Amino acid sequence: MGNGLYFSFSVFLVPLVDEFRWSRGLTAGAQSMSTILQGLLAPVAGVLVDRFGPRRVILAGAVLLSGASILGSTIRSAGELYLYTGLLGAAGLVGLGPVPMGVLISRWFSERRGRAVGIAFSGMGFGVFVMGPLAQWLIASTGWRVASATLGVGSLCVLVPVVWIAARDPQPDRGEGAAAGARASASPEGSSDPPERTLGRALAAPAFWALWLANLCTPLAVFPIATHQVAFAIDRGFAPMLAASVFGMAGLMSIVGRVSFGLAADRFGGPLAATVSYGCTAGGALALLALETDPRAGWLVVYALLFGLGFGARGPIITAMASDLFGGRRFGVIYGALSVGNGVGGAIGPWFGGVVHDVMGSYRVVFLTSVVFCALGSACFWLAGRRAP
Repeated sequence: MGNGLYFSFSVFLVPLVDEFRWSRGLTAGAQSMSTILQGLLAPVAGVLVDRFGPRRVILAGAVLLSGASILGSTIRSAGELYLYTGLLGAAGLVGLGPVPMGVLISRWFSERRGRAVGIAFSGMGFGVFVMGPLAQWLIASTGWRVASATLGVGSLCVLVPVVWIAARDPQPDRGEGAAAGARASASPEGSSDPPERTLGRALAAPAFWALWLANLCTPLAVFPIATHQVAFAIDRGFAPMLAASVFGMAGLMSIVGRVSFGLAADRFGGPLAATVSYGCTAGGALALLALETDPRAGWLVVYALLFGLGFGARGPIITAMASDLFGGRRFGVIYGALSVGNGVGGAIGPWFGGVVHDVMGSYRVVFLTSVVFCALGSACFWLAGRRAP
């Protein structure tokens, strides 16, 4: 629900531009601000998770993100858009994001983390699948303000009880996986086992910076397209509901992608799984490029299938690799530091897509740039490596 609410911004972008006559670069800049703040706040979330546990952080995130959507229905100026979407939305999504979730899952599962994280993170894709078309239907039926408030209230009512009941740490007596996690946390400081890495040791490891750069390249390949995909489809003459449905289909395919690539990371290693997922992302970008000269709906379907498979697939792979390399008592802050790269790349991405369109009247350069960052991101995973499955 958190990611569905966040990425539904691409559906709200069109009515916001129509009502306020803002440029697409200015409007999408709110999501860029949100993403860079997510990166800056990720280490803070890691520290809070290490200190207070994941449940309290996730609960605070649910309240803040839902509140941002509710307040978003009252927007009257660009400053308010940036405050609610850029600041409150960022804080909320960090609380609901990969840092506390990744730490929580790593504590519950010591074996086959790739598939565990992939299955859990597939909920992000299902959220996009549901929330995109739902947001468009609400906008068409009630207007964007009522739609934003409705989604915020609904998310609050669902997320708070779910988090309170389910997002708890494992206890030592709850199974072998929890006991293994406790033993890993209790191993001596001088141990050579990777789970005992501290933040200082992680920062000195080349693998850390390779994963950091992978986190940087991934949103630069994905976010310029994900933010502007609905606006692009409408520009090409497709109906708004069809455009939002394609957005939802990409989210549905990401469920398959996150689970499949999580399994592949366990079986074949993270670098190979990441490379194939980047190939899917690049293929989706090229499908949109083809749509500029051949305006058939079939290209939108190809885009949804390929881009959707790669959408979010790197998250489970990075989480599994980072947990293998740097897991332990300080994993929260280490994983938060890794997420700064994602925040920087995600901040540039939506703004870049909007500015390119404002200047050139086309997204062609955006699609080609996405392919380039797919190649760079893949190389980063190979540089990071991973222990043998």
